Amino acid sequence: MSVTVKRAVRADDPRVVRSRAAVVEAARTLFLRKGYASTTMEEIAAAAGLTKRTLYNNYPDKDALFRQIVTEVMAVAEAFAQGLHGEFAAEVTAKNLRATLDDLARRLALGIMRPEVVALRRLLIGEAREFPAFGAKYFERAPGQVLDALASGFERWGRRGLLRVTSAAGARIAAAQFAYLVVGEPLDRAMLVGSVASREHVLECAREGVETFLARYSAGRSGRSGPAGSTARAGRRTSAGRTP
Repeated sequence: MSVTVKRAVRADDPRVVRSRAAVVEAARTLFLRKGYASTTMEEIAAAAGLTKRTLYNNYPDKDALFRQIVTEVMAVAEAFAQGLHGEFAAEVTAKNLRATLDDLARRLALGIMRPEVVALRRLLIGEAREFPAFGAKYFERAPGQVLDALASGFERWGRRGLLRVTSAAGARIAAAQFAYLVVGEPLDRAMLVGSVASREHVLECAREGVETFLARYSAGRSGRSGPAGSTARAGRRTSAGRTP
């Protein structure tokens, strides 16, 4: 008498990895196009080029799939936030403050403006009424953690005399302003219009945002502007198109 032994398929099996990636991509596309409620598991399987059985072997229901999509993006944001804590602990002086902020702004803006991140944010907003907990969790673990890391770092730089930040509350305000200045306008446009700005435009906004931020917070400047009118013009270019 022969006995058939079924081998468990490992999660790191290349076939499983490819299948799960195809499912996530198909689900993200369909959720964004049709909404969570109007998308069926059958449609996701067809878009991913898989059988329904294979789909259900990986994800028991839409809720699990949606959670997976959100979790993957949150994990990237959490890793970025954790890295920020180490960067703020590194040696930064008045001489390299601008270069450090430019690099931080560039990576922050490019990370936030990744098409998959924009798509997820639009999806969460679209489903906020049905799944309010998803949006709250995403903010807490993604933008919220990044803001916390920025605020902690700016407070540290304030104590070292690099920024005009004198309290934890002031550091939190500075963090929120920094984040909006470097990526707010292209992000607003992407969220409302659905089109992601060019890399060049995103980087230009990030550079101008740092200039405006330093005009307000750099301890080495006595006022809120550099050469007459330059900061005001930069601020107007950075905030152009902002949604009320």
